[in-house]
Amino acid sequence: MVASLFQGQEMTGLERTAAVLSGKKPDRVPVCALFNGASRRVLGVDYPKWSTDPEECAESLIQGQKLVGDDALTLLIDLSVEAADFGQKVVYPIRSTAYSDTTVPVVKSVEDYYKIERINPRETPRMSYVLQVINILSKRIGKEVALCGFIYGPLGVLSAMRGHEQVFMDCLKKPDAVLYAEDVIADVLCEYAKAMAEAGCHALMLDTLYASQTIMRKKMWEKIEGEPAKKVMDAMRATGLPVTLHNCGNGIYFDAQQKWLDPVAISHAYPADDCKTWEEHAQKWGNQIITIGYVTPSEMALSYDYQQTMEACRQCIETFKVTDGKFILAPGCEYPPNGTILNAMAMVEAAKTYGVYK
Repeated sequence: MVASLFQGQEMTGLERTAAVLSGKKPDRVPVCALFNGASRRVLGVDYPKWSTDPEECAESLIQGQKLVGDDALTLLIDLSVEAADFGQKVVYPIRSTAYSDTTVPVVKSVEDYYKIERINPRETPRMSYVLQVINILSKRIGKEVALCGFIYGPLGVLSAMRGHEQVFMDCLKKPDAVLYAEDVIADVLCEYAKAMAEAGCHALMLDTLYASQTIMRKKMWEKIEGEPAKKVMDAMRATGLPVTLHNCGNGIYFDAQQKWLDPVAISHAYPADDCKTWEEHAQKWGNQIITIGYVTPSEMALSYDYQQTMEACRQCIETFKVTDGKFILAPGCEYPPNGTILNAMAMVEAAKTYGVYK
């Protein structure tokens, strides 16, 4: 899967993505459309079935990838997967993403942080469902398309079991209780990462949403999630797979993420907190940490036409040419599930038109 082995030949999506993540230049810019929940529309599957039936989900993702033609799948189902298996109630709307119902939280009090128990992700309902999806995809398209497992970070999982506002208060007033719970959750996520690797993933991604200016101060994030997230990332790295992050918050702390987690790449929607523009970000961080991004999802899928999407993608590609191949074209976050499918296809056409390396 090294670019030099494929000179004069068109690479597969897996080869193209693997080349970038291993520090080599592919034949062109790879695309990860993050066409996750939107894939259900290709087969007309409703969201609850897509979120709970591994065969229907996998087939939707496979047919969605064939239609869009992107190189990599980031296997985000929703942000309630892990919390559900700790007992959190989940709501499954017909036409939108499943979510945790924090009006009835698992963690109702500070004392409940200490009652969270370790579980086996290979046996719990929703995490084992994701593992089944990965296994099916690995067997069906794993030789041609890159598969990246997605795990919500320890603090994110905890917030889905307690509620964001209350977790923030507890971080300030009862940090020891929060850290205790995160450590238990992190142990489970470590096993989840190992199971994803065993199921056939080619890379792993951790979501550290709270490590951004829009949500939490940098010192607070380091104090509260730095160690638990590092534990999970170290376990991910121990699988031998490339380790990446996702963070769609504004003003992501690239320096803190590098210090604690040292990812190969970050999927992000905005420049780092120490950069004012994407051009500055590409110059400062582009050769240190691969960018996966950064087309604005809502504009691309809900406002732009095909040509406007092509132009937005061209600008992204041009901005990151200074990295000499260290770039994967993607939306800054999941492709809007109810957005136009055509513009996901436009991303691939843009990469083929403007992203060919010479």
